[in-house]
Amino acid sequence: MRRIWNFLTDSRHLTIFGFVALALLLYLGAEVLELALVWALALLLLACAIWLTVWLLRRRRARRDAQALGQAILNQAEIAAANAAQAASPRDGELDAVRTGLLAAIETIKTSRLGRKSGAAALYELPWYMIIGNPAAGKSSAILHSGLQFPFADGKVVQGVGGTRNCDWFFTTDGIVLDTAGRYSVVEEHRGEWFGFLDLLKKYRRKAPINGIIIAVSIAELGGDPDVGMQLARSLRKRVQDVIERLEVFAPLYIVFTKADLIAGFTEFFAESERSERERAWGATMPYQRKLPTAQLLAFFDQSFDELQHGLTELSLANMAHRQRKTMPPGVFTFPLEFGAIKPSLRAFIATLFEENPFQFQPVFRGFYLTSALQEGVPVSASQQQVARRFDLTCRPAPVAAGLRQQGYFLLDLFRKVIFADKYLVSNYASRYRLRFKYAVFFSATVLLGACLGGWSWSYLGNRQLVANVEADMNKVLRLQQQRLDLQSRLEALEILQDRIEQLDAYRQQRPWSLRMGLYQGELLERKLREEYFAGARHVMLDPVTAGLEDLLAEMNANAGQLQPAARTPQAPAAAAGGQPYQAASATSVEDAYNALKTYLMLADKSHAESSHLNDQMARYWRGWLEHNRGAMPREQMIRSAERLLTFYLAQVGDPSWPRIEQKLALVDQARENLRRVVRGMPARERVYADVRARAATRFAGVTVARIVGEADQGLLLGSYAISGAYTRQAWEKFVEGAFREAANRELQSADWVLKSASTDDLTLEGSPEQIEKNLVELYKADYAREWQKFVQGVAVADLKGFDGAVQAMNRLGDPQASPIAKLLTTIYEQTSWDNPALQNAQLRQAERGIVAWFKDTFLRRVPSQMTSSPGLNAQLDPARLDKPMGPIGREFAGVGKLVAAKEKDASLMRAYLEALSKLRSRLNQLKNQGDAGPGAKQFMQQTLEGSGSELAETLKLVDEQMLTGMSDTQKQAIRPILVRPLTQTFAVIVAPAELEVNKTWSAQVYEPFQRSLANKYPFAPTARIEASHLEIGQFFGPEGLVAKFVTTAMGPLVVRRGDVLAPRTWADMGISLSPQMVARFPGWIAPLGAGGAAATSSAAQTVFQILPSPAPGTLEYTVEIDGQQLRYRNTPPQWTNMVHPGQGTPGARIVATTFDGRTLELFNEPGQYGLKRMIDAAAKKRKEGGVFELRWARGEVAVAVDLKITSSPETAATAAGGTAAAVQEQGFRGMQLPETIVGAALAPPAAAPKVAVAGAAP
Repeated sequence: MRRIWNFLTDSRHLTIFGFVALALLLYLGAEVLELALVWALALLLLACAIWLTVWLLRRRRARRDAQALGQAILNQAEIAAANAAQAASPRDGELDAVRTGLLAAIETIKTSRLGRKSGAAALYELPWYMIIGNPAAGKSSAILHSGLQFPFADGKVVQGVGGTRNCDWFFTTDGIVLDTAGRYSVVEEHRGEWFGFLDLLKKYRRKAPINGIIIAVSIAELGGDPDVGMQLARSLRKRVQDVIERLEVFAPLYIVFTKADLIAGFTEFFAESERSERERAWGATMPYQRKLPTAQLLAFFDQSFDELQHGLTELSLANMAHRQRKTMPPGVFTFPLEFGAIKPSLRAFIATLFEENPFQFQPVFRGFYLTSALQEGVPVSASQQQVARRFDLTCRPAPVAAGLRQQGYFLLDLFRKVIFADKYLVSNYASRYRLRFKYAVFFSATVLLGACLGGWSWSYLGNRQLVANVEADMNKVLRLQQQRLDLQSRLEALEILQDRIEQLDAYRQQRPWSLRMGLYQGELLERKLREEYFAGARHVMLDPVTAGLEDLLAEMNANAGQLQPAARTPQAPAAAAGGQPYQAASATSVEDAYNALKTYLMLADKSHAESSHLNDQMARYWRGWLEHNRGAMPREQMIRSAERLLTFYLAQVGDPSWPRIEQKLALVDQARENLRRVVRGMPARERVYADVRARAATRFAGVTVARIVGEADQGLLLGSYAISGAYTRQAWEKFVEGAFREAANRELQSADWVLKSASTDDLTLEGSPEQIEKNLVELYKADYAREWQKFVQGVAVADLKGFDGAVQAMNRLGDPQASPIAKLLTTIYEQTSWDNPALQNAQLRQAERGIVAWFKDTFLRRVPSQMTSSPGLNAQLDPARLDKPMGPIGREFAGVGKLVAAKEKDASLMRAYLEALSKLRSRLNQLKNQGDAGPGAKQFMQQTLEGSGSELAETLKLVDEQMLTGMSDTQKQAIRPILVRPLTQTFAVIVAPAELEVNKTWSAQVYEPFQRSLANKYPFAPTARIEASHLEIGQFFGPEGLVAKFVTTAMGPLVVRRGDVLAPRTWADMGISLSPQMVARFPGWIAPLGAGGAAATSSAAQTVFQILPSPAPGTLEYTVEIDGQQLRYRNTPPQWTNMVHPGQGTPGARIVATTFDGRTLELFNEPGQYGLKRMIDAAAKKRKEGGVFELRWARGEVAVAVDLKITSSPETAATAAGGTAAAVQEQGFRGMQLPETIVGAALAPPAAAPKVAVAGAAP
């Protein structure tokens, strides 16, 4: 059983078991922890490498310590030899021989079996025991006559250097015994040497300096004066305490009572003992116990000693029985009695040695033993002396036995089977520093374990929350699409999934700590989300695009005879595209058919996928389906959602689950054949141009708004068009220009994977290389300008969501250093200015004068002179280049260059615009920091409407009067929305707080005073008994009443008053919204009061109504104009608009719509006072809840719809009064109450029918 225990607890076996367990853990836990097997193997190899490194370091350290220990022994030998030489001792030769023997002993141990096993660490691996005791206690004799094997061939024993003056080193094959000088035990003056000796052991044998302590005490010392024995025990206890403290070990303590032959009768008693009996240990070994009370130890001693004495008595009787007829020495009979006589002195010594002391460590008692090495002394009979003292007799000295051979008794097995066998019982003493270290390690491990458990718990909760969030997203997607089949719900659902997928994809690179610790579940969730997302993208985007491509290819195959090579007119291509950013693909166009086939093949085989090409073509074939299915979804929101969906879809080409289409092979083969037939008939120049353009598109990245402005600002600026990488400045400078030059000078061979054809084109046969290159460049520049114009026309500023959203957006848009508008226009300028020599030379001139101007401004304090004063610099300008005509790209984008190009001291129109936006940003932040933005917003709105003191008005003036001056109409239509949209959006968000402030002022100045004074009086309360006086009514109503004054003062700058009719004052077609009640009753509130205090009425009958526009598919905007009142709707979030009939403007009604291709359609136009009535009659009417009617007008594929709600008319007023309109006039203020709010959204009384009274017509 012990062998099994030793096998299981062996450190080497435990190491092997640990590595096997680690390998199994990594192998089995790799799947649980989502680790690849290679990572598990890497961790195992890392653990092996760490273990091997530690093992090598320990082995190296042990070897170094062993060498140092051996060298220390040799150094002591050298010192002893030097001391002997100085003393000129006659033992010089003997000391030399001893030193030589010592070296031979060390070498012999190193080359022994143990030495071969442990190498140079043999001295370190052998157990070391320290024997201490009084001088002449028989320590050295006990070791020398123990029968142990010393490593010398001649059988001699080599004593340690220095004799008993310092320390004797006894090297045996079983262990090393250190025989310390006896003076260390009794002389306090030598404690320094004693401590130095202990420090030497501690330094070179760190793990276990010694394996045990042997206390050697002579029987003769204990048989005399008891005080001497107790003093010896105390001195030895101090030495043991020193050993424990200095070496920091608890070593087992063996009490060896030497010179047992001095007990009378010992020699005679054991004279005829066999060798095996003499080699046995004679004593008692106590089971190992770290802490043992002294009482228990003494009880063990008493019991064991009595057993030994009883054994001696039994052995004596056996000897007497064996020697019946022989003369026996008296010691055979008396030795058991003499042995029992020494028990009190031995017991007192052990009791004193192991006395409990709170200021000292308790030694580990292992056992007590009796030995005899030399039988030289004269034994003393304690019983004989006792009898002599009792009877006053004289004791004769015992005769010395002659002829006895000296031999050791009870030593060999004591050392070999007891002491050396206990070499592993030593344990480290937990010193103060070691305890602190252990506590630190323990608490660190506890904290680490707690941190791990806490981290796993945190990660578990985080991953559980992540799963719950994903589940909530899925449920939200399901709720969005329940009982809804519109496009908006599908796109919103896909955006929810896309946001979550993008988050999980970002977690692949850097995930929060709350999701780590091996519990991350994002990959499984992402895989499922991608499946759902791609399924939705296939239904919403891929299937419509595929259907459009297949329809175009089928139509192209059906009309293959009409396919003609593309005819190009590069003289003015960009102008032809003005106002038409989106053109439908033509089945008779070779280019459109080729691009469609290429897109179709890319969608079927992603190995050929080009993101720029797919982005352009998929948007082209998807756009019509989106517009047709948009429904009530705002167009800008649809464009933003579609762009995000398409961009993300193309970014996932590397995903194995990326959805692909099943191509129709017959359709593809026929399309290829038809296109090959036409392409072979195309001019070589066209084929070469198409090939260069296709190769450039694959080599250079495309340009999108999101890529220009960056991820942080892609929600502020939106783009509906992506430019192919072939139409970038990098492509022109690094590839296209050189490719055109190469094509113009030699034959080209190319292979087309789309058509599965190879061609060889030699343009040198068509003319001079210069002319050919010029034609190719003209083709390229025309397409280049057209592509960038489409790109600019597709840029839009996103809606600013509320006041806080506007503040955040303007903080980015108005940042002169990082404004996305500046990034966009700067990029456009950089990509188009290479075709404008004038701009490039202006930049060169600016750069050339920069150093001179800086020197003069800084050091000479002079205004920079003209550049002509520096002939050296002027010599670098190229006059020929200055006279070079502007190219088509430069012409189309000269306005952008004017905005971005720097003038004096880095000043530019764009910088001035950004500074103006920065001021606007500061104004908005000031409003936000006021807490209540109402007063500031109202003041800001008034200043903007008046055109003075407003950052909005000043910035708009800068745009219209400076930035857009000199631009063509096409450039203005493209650039102005980008510059103006932040202004209009900012104005839109301050309307609501301004309206709230107006309502607060109305409530404080008019409504609440009215409620306190007139609301409960007659005629305002018909049942009241108290009648309001004419003076009281005049305070609120009439030309001088509070209502009139409030409109004049508080609302004056915000409204336009035409007689008794109020209309909101607008800036960029936006202003406050007057409530219908305010518009309808205002004439009566300010009319002069009659004699009875009633309001005088006007004979003019007016109808007040509201119009709510609805999104119109296929249109950019439409305008509804009624009697000079205009409603212009651009597919933005609709709002109710107040109108009156008859109005103050030119009578008549007109509806005009603008389509996506720039066409203007007039859906209705009827001048005159009956225009509104006829417009209503011409509409398709549909009744809704709340007295609202939907009116729809259509022309061709374009339809415009609005909601009409009558809020006040002569007929409705008469009906409410129970009579005619005249009854209303007679009614006056009876039952009238002021509205609580007068601007903003307000409920109006429902109208009975969409019936409008026309002035001059019968009701």
